[in-house]
Amino acid sequence: MATCPDCLADVNNPQSRYYRYPFTNCTNCGPRYTIIQALPYDRKNTAMAGFAMCPACAREYNNPLNRRYHAQPVSCPDCGPHLRYLTSAGEQVSTHEQALRDAAKVIREGKILAVKGLGGFHLVCDASNNEAVATLRERKHRPAKPLAIMVKNKKCAEQLVSCDSKEWEALESRQRPIVLMKKNTDCDAFVSPDLAPGIGCLA
Repeated sequence: MATCPDCLADVNNPQSRYYRYPFTNCTNCGPRYTIIQALPYDRKNTAMAGFAMCPACAREYNNPLNRRYHAQPVSCPDCGPHLRYLTSAGEQVSTHEQALRDAAKVIREGKILAVKGLGGFHLVCDASNNEAVATLRERKHRPAKPLAIMVKNKKCAEQLVSCDSKEWEALESRQRPIVLMKKNTDCDAFVSPDLAPGIGCLA
C-alpha cells in the first residue's frame, strides 16, 4: 500500500516526529504481506521484530483512537530502521539523509542503483539517460522487454503519457500499481526511447 495522505503530511511537517522519516506508515498504508515471516500477523512475526518500539510509538500502537493502533510496522526515527548507502562490496558509506543524497547523486551521474525494498531489490537508473538505460538492459539481459518508470506525480506523468480516467484512477489508487499508458508523441524528449522500444505504451 502506498503511503497515505496523512502519513505524507507527517513526513512533510517539520513539527511532526515523523518529519522526513522514509518508513512512516499507519494502518491505512504501509507493508503487509512482504514483512510477514509467520502467522498470526503480529510484530514479533514480522521483519520489524528486531526494532523495539520507543515509548511514543508504543503509545500510538496501543491507542484504539490512533490511526497507528496495531499497525505492526509502526516506527519512527528514534526506534525504526534507517536508510543506508552501501558500496557494491557491502561497505557502508553513509546513513539517513546523506544516504538519500548519495543515492540521488549516483543516479544523476548515470549509474545504476540497487534499492533494497521489502520484497526484494529495485534496480534504478535515470530514465532520461540513454546510456544508463542501455547499461541496465545489458546487465539484466533484457534487450527489448519494456522497463517500468517512476514519476513524482500525475503532472510529471502527463508529460509522458495519456490515458482515460480509469487508468489515472488506477495509477493514483492506494496500491499505486504499474499501469500501461499510451505514450505522448513527444515522450522521447523527456525519457529514453529504449525504455519501451517499438511499443506505443509506457509502464
